[in-house]
Parts: sequence; structure tokens; C-alpha cells
Amino acid sequence: MKVQFSEEECHRMFEAVIDQLVELDLSKADRATLRRWRADGMTLVSPLMQHLASKMNVEIQSMHTSAEVSPIKKPDWAE
Repeated sequence: MKVQFSEEECHRMFEAVIDQLVELDLSKADRATLRRWRADGMTLVSPLMQHLASKMNVEIQSMHTSAEVSPIKKPDWAE
């Protein structure tokens, strides 16, 4: 099974996380930093968002691969 997110889907997830962080009880400076980061560097077409999408897809595939059950099983009697 292969799961792959598009850059637009990653951007929407990023926006949702940032929105939740901005709503926390942070200082004005911290909230401004988050908003600036979202507006300046992490736009949908930015290289940073492309890198984030690529990294997310690699990590999700890696977790899925490591979670698969091996078809080779050790018999109960061989301990």
C-alpha cells in the first residue's frame, strides 16, 4: 500500500497546525512569528513546502513499511 500526499494536502495540514498554534496562549511576538513564517516561507509553491511534502511522504512510507508483518513466522515450539 502506498500513501502519498500532494503538496496542496501537506499545505492544508500545515495551515491547520499553524492555526491551532496561533490560538494557543502565546505571546504576541510568538504568534506574529508563526504568522510571518506561514506567510513568507511556507506558501503552496515554495521550495520549503515541496521539501516538507517530500519528507512527509518518505516518512509515512517508511513507517508503513516497518509496520508490515513479516510472512515468515517463528513456530511457537521453537523458542
